[in-house]
Amino acid sequence: MGWYDLTSRQQELDRKIENSGIKLDSSNSCLKKVMRAIGASSSEEDYVKSRIALRLKTQTLLDDTDDFINRTEKMLDDFKKDDEKWEREGRKLGFKFWD
Repeated sequence: MGWYDLTSRQQELDRKIENSGIKLDSSNSCLKKVMRAIGASSSEEDYVKSRIALRLKTQTLLDDTDDFINRTEKMLDDFKKDDEKWEREGRKLGFKFWD
């Protein structure tokens, strides 16, 4: 569901969740705490729960992406160091591997 597909009340609740300052998790106690903090009614519980779940999934995806980027950067750095090592070793033996 896109942002512009949400009602103005849903957008308001979503903004309040973002600004609540509560550390989100999937527990019922967290849901109740968020609902109290943002002034959501019991009829809005399913919506608030779905938005919390969306935020948690998004954060997990961002964390996984950051980890992947960090591992890729390390691997590329390792390749560069390995190339430099082989170039040094090759020069000692009189070889020139790269132009």
